[in-house]
Amino acid sequence: MKNIRDYLLIILGAFLQAVGLRLFLIPAKLAGGGVSGVAQLINHFTDWQIGLMVLFGNIPLFLLGWRFLGGRKFIIRTALAVATFSFFVDALTYFLPADGITDDILLNSLYGAIVSGIGFGIVYRGQGTSGGSDILARILNRWRGIPITQSYMIVDSAVILAAGFIFGWKEALYALITLYVSGIVTETAAQG
Repeated sequence: MKNIRDYLLIILGAFLQAVGLRLFLIPAKLAGGGVSGVAQLINHFTDWQIGLMVLFGNIPLFLLGWRFLGGRKFIIRTALAVATFSFFVDALTYFLPADGITDDILLNSLYGAIVSGIGFGIVYRGQGTSGGSDILARILNRWRGIPITQSYMIVDSAVILAAGFIFGWKEALYALITLYVSGIVTETAAQG
């Protein structure tokens, strides 16, 4: 019964992450960190579907996670989170306005951070991870002893730096605000 509850939490969390990305971050050109941020940058040039790129981008990270973090439970829950997030990101294009609900970059930054952060926290409460930089952060933590929060900052800041060159520095600065607020909200949601 606990496994079913955990899986439902992971699906709900992935849905909220997708809503935050699709409704607030993508319209404002605020690149999130990790694989989804890279997918946004690639989408800017190619129009390839972001969710599908997130799914494919996580495949090598799954292999690393399996190798260094191990465990069937880890892989199943991470695969569920990534697959449902990827599905929702692409499916929500048919239900949510393409331009979001506001053109205010600060509101997009804060609401995107809050909605996504709650989603991340719910996934963690379901004993899952969201793939991408989650996997890299945990590997860096185990391999080099780098604290997980610092690992996130390293990986996600590199993506946001690249976004600064593509979307502009104003958007990159707001993306850093999003990253910070999302981290606080994630921790709060994960702790209950």
